[in-house]
Amino acid sequence: MKRILTLCIALILIIGIIPTVGFAYEPSDWAKSNVEKAMKLSIISEEFSKKDYEGQISRSDFINIAVNLYATITAENISTYPNNPFSDTTDPFPNMAYYAQFISGDGEGHFFPRNSLTRQELCKIITNLLGAARILEAYYPSENVFEGIPDADKIAPWAKDHVAFMIDNNIMAGDYETGAFRPTDYVSRQEAAVIAYRCYVAYGPNFDGQVKTSLRQHTDAKGNTIQTLVKTVTLENGATVSLANANNPNLTQAATGQIGGSGVNNGFAPSGTPLQAPDANGMYLSKTYPQTLETGEAAEKRARIFPDGLEYTSAEEAESHMSQITVNVWKVNDSGQKYASTLSFKINSVLKDDIYQIFEEIFDSPEQPPIKDANAYGWRSPMSSGSYSDHNYGTAIDLNYFENFCEYPSGITVGSFYKPGESIYSFPADGVVVQTFAKYGWLWGGNAWIGKTKDYMHFTYLGK
Repeated sequence: MKRILTLCIALILIIGIIPTVGFAYEPSDWAKSNVEKAMKLSIISEEFSKKDYEGQISRSDFINIAVNLYATITAENISTYPNNPFSDTTDPFPNMAYYAQFISGDGEGHFFPRNSLTRQELCKIITNLLGAARILEAYYPSENVFEGIPDADKIAPWAKDHVAFMIDNNIMAGDYETGAFRPTDYVSRQEAAVIAYRCYVAYGPNFDGQVKTSLRQHTDAKGNTIQTLVKTVTLENGATVSLANANNPNLTQAATGQIGGSGVNNGFAPSGTPLQAPDANGMYLSKTYPQTLETGEAAEKRARIFPDGLEYTSAEEAESHMSQITVNVWKVNDSGQKYASTLSFKINSVLKDDIYQIFEEIFDSPEQPPIKDANAYGWRSPMSSGSYSDHNYGTAIDLNYFENFCEYPSGITVGSFYKPGESIYSFPADGVVVQTFAKYGWLWGGNAWIGKTKDYMHFTYLGK
């Protein structure tokens, strides 16, 4: 059995942030410690405590746990597919579990999401999950696995091996007093959380750092809405990487290079872009485009976006490389009070997970800067130089464009003004918006170009 490291977990949904609260319901004393650990591992969320822990868990709620357990054990993102296999639910988690191949429903398109779950049914789902996770291969029950289980004859033939595995591996056991397994009894919510946690302890990897779980939504090239459960970890050095890279020394150890003010990096963004390290004052270097050309950073970025070296030449081609995403932002109402909201836009698919993390860091920051509008991908006519804007490639984004104007050397402006310190919508150079984009390798139009053009609304990955 492995050692579990202390983790701090936040579950972020596409509809917003779940606030940190105490349990609405309390688990029983015997279950409380493991339930809390399951919550810290994001196998269950704080929402789980809004229902009675001793009550029966629904199939829908258990599959939510199972998918989170699978994603945490495998450190893989898990997505829905456009073709929903079930006619009685639109919940994304049964869809994910079906295509991950650890549930099947009744074979006629029914999942029965509101039904309760028996102990032997749970055993089958867990063992199927471990098989899908490539942990459980051929299994042969020990000879006396059911010894001392007085109701072993009540275990359904289809469930025998599944139950045997759970008993053999000390994940489940018979009743403390009688030894009865009670295969057809319904599973309580706290039992489900404890069993899932035991599976993680037995088969999951160790993770150093703070783990975050996000349910993210984007649109594929055919217009289908895809939801993806994403696991990331923020390391002790401040880098945020996918959970799959949590123990990758190439990403988690600082490396020398032309990265930031201190000459080291803090790991890599999901796109593979090196995260810039802060200087001695905690600030990130707001680079110019010529600097990225000199260090080779610009060429590396282009290779990530255009691996074949060819830029997009039509709206149709560009659209096929975009993802529609929704991010959390703060907005301000007519009374001047901030409230949590969202913005949706299209971004290059290579950068979508970077953008999710950038906006999550901005949203979670103490400053809580309001962002009321965003304009990212859009197919535009060529510029006067004959080249395309980075907006055509989904690698640039304009934020709060009226209050962060673009001013050309000719005196022509796009937008209304730029007044950091006066307007809450204008971005100061040392503020969290400019600084977070800089951390992730993006350039800011406020200083990216050596010429006199100042484009304070504009954040660009490639540099134009």
